[in-house]
Amino acid sequence: MEYVVAKEKAIRYIGISKKTEYEVTKKLKSLGADSLTISKIIDELIGLSYIDDEQYIEAYIRQNMRTEKYSIYELKQKLLQKGLKADIIDLKFNKCISTAYENKVISKLLSSKLKGYDLTKKKSYLYRRAFKKESVESTMDDN
Repeated sequence: MEYVVAKEKAIRYIGISKKTEYEVTKKLKSLGADSLTISKIIDELIGLSYIDDEQYIEAYIRQNMRTEKYSIYELKQKLLQKGLKADIIDLKFNKCISTAYENKVISKLLSSKLKGYDLTKKKSYLYRRAFKKESVESTMDDN
């Protein structure tokens, strides 16, 4: 695939929504671009700030904190699946997420989805969703 065509396709792909370096690389490979072309395009897009994995992580965390839907572990796993580096993810989580976040999510689940369940089923569900034991215990004690 020609460099100009591949670059145009990458920019269109990013234009729909922000993407990680891994996602853009994967897309270009699926379109038949060679490694050298992909490398040049990725470097250029990073230079233009079209791709910024650290900014992507921060935005992803902020967006998901508003929905209060996932445990910290679940959020980290979703980011790892997008090809982001674990050390950068951990750094951003330490900066952006407070320990009260999981307690809010657990409280929200307890007051809605888990309302009619007995204590054992509630705890079992929360542990399967990878909430921290301390958060589950402290929130269960409050409710």
